Amino acid sequence: MPRSFPPDVVVLDTDGLLHARFARGKNGVRLLQSKSYRLGEDTFAATMVTPQLTSEASLADALRRLRVETGKWEKVSLLLPDSWFRINILDLPSLSNREREAFEVVRWSLKRTLPIPPEQLRVTYTVLSRDDQGVKVLVLSALETTLAAIEKVFTAAGFDLVLIEPLGLNIWNAITVREGETNADRLFLHLRDTDFTTAVFRGARPLFIRSRNLSGDRTVEQEIRLSASYLRDSLSVSSFANCYIAGERGTEVRDILAGEFDTQVRTVALRDFVEEAPSGLEGLDAELTACTGVFTG
Repeated sequence: MPRSFPPDVVVLDTDGLLHARFARGKNGVRLLQSKSYRLGEDTFAATMVTPQLTSEASLADALRRLRVETGKWEKVSLLLPDSWFRINILDLPSLSNREREAFEVVRWSLKRTLPIPPEQLRVTYTVLSRDDQGVKVLVLSALETTLAAIEKVFTAAGFDLVLIEPLGLNIWNAITVREGETNADRLFLHLRDTDFTTAVFRGARPLFIRSRNLSGDRTVEQEIRLSASYLRDSLSVSSFANCYIAGERGTEVRDILAGEFDTQVRTVALRDFVEEAPSGLEGLDAELTACTGVFTG
């Protein structure tokens, strides 16, 4: 595999988890097996940022069933919904090359954008660009208590988490590797039943990323049109070289996106990202494509 990560990936959500196991193929990866496991309704409770793990026993039971059915193995990558994270692109006047000092500047800068104190969050960041005008930084943050609780349950079940990352960004990782290098502007949407992520990339660099929870106040179509209007006004972008949609709800807005941005709209399909896969995996294209994104880089 291009990146040296273990072959097992778990996608965790409030109502269940999905396990996928991969192997190296001739020109990419092969999906060997995949299975979903249900969680109890009380496993997670909503908070202002990352849902709180309220039933460790429910998650532990799902991991026990996973262990029984898949045998002895340890290392695993974990993907969580984008909405469990706060994803920010910060413009800073400067940033120290010293890791500790830079981290404190990034954490302090989050105070203006987050509904809770940044001290309660686990924060990671990546420098996107650095020039005379300043430093642009991509920051991921999630509630520390939730991540620590999840890690505790996985460890107790005999699993070693080697990474915890957002689902949507790994879908994009899979797309960019398949597309190759480009400087074009591209639009990416990941639609789920309860939330959606919108991202704009110029080449490999993100210009805009936002994850929003869906409510009954507006339809998905209305949300997409509002997002399109915001992108045109804030980024002065009226068209994209490509637009990618991931998720089963993508067909609902395909024509809307094509009209709003006068662009070709492509739906993310698992068959485009693996050399082979088991049958009977309908409805999981986005999640399993994200799993392949773990192995890119």
